[in-house]
Amino acid sequence: MAKAKDSGGDYARVEALLAEAGLAMPPMPEMAEARLKEREEGCFSTRTFKESPAELLHYVRKAIGGASPDYALLALGEDGRMADALHFFLVQGPLQLFLQVGRGGAGAAQARATALINDCFALARRLVDAVPGAVRSGRLAATGRLTVVGSDLGESFWEVAQADERAERPSRPVRGKNRDAHGPREVLGQAVRWCRE
Repeated sequence: MAKAKDSGGDYARVEALLAEAGLAMPPMPEMAEARLKEREEGCFSTRTFKESPAELLHYVRKAIGGASPDYALLALGEDGRMADALHFFLVQGPLQLFLQVGRGGAGAAQARATALINDCFALARRLVDAVPGAVRSGRLAATGRLTVVGSDLGESFWEVAQADERAERPSRPVRGKNRDAHGPREVLGQAVRWCRE
C-alpha cells in the first residue's frame, strides 16, 4: 500500500491546515490533488523549486519570461522564513497569478489578515473561472498571458500580453511606474472585471 503522501495525502493535509487556520482552499488545478507535495515545512507545490516563495519577483520574472511550466504553490509562511506571509502562486495556461498576503500578528490583526486572504482566494477563484471566457471572446490570446501580482508587502499590479507582445497594464499608462496604492484584493478585482468585460 502506498504512503498517504504519494496518494494525495499532502493535498488533504493542506486542506486541513487551511481549515484549522480559518482559511478557504485557493483554486487549484485538477492535477494538484495528485501532484501537490510538501517540499519544505509548510510549503506545498506541484513541482520542485529552488528559491523561497518570499522571493516573489523571482517567480514573477520566470513566469513572464516563459520559463515556468504550469504549477501551483502554496506556502503558509508561519515559520518566519517566508516573511510571515501566505504565498499562493498559480501558473495555468495564460493565467499567471501570484499572491503574497501578510499573516498578521494576533487578535484583530490576524483576523483582518485571515479575512483578506479569504477574500483574495474567492477573487482568485472568480479569476480562474473568468479566464476561459476572456480567451473565448478574444480579449486574451490563448498564447498570451494575464499576469496578476497581489501583495500587501510589496507592489501589486496586473498586466496583459497578447502572444509575443510587450505587456500592457490596463489600469495605468503603459510607461512609468505604478504608483497607485493597490493591494491584492484591488488588483484581483480589476483583473476579474477586465476578463468579464
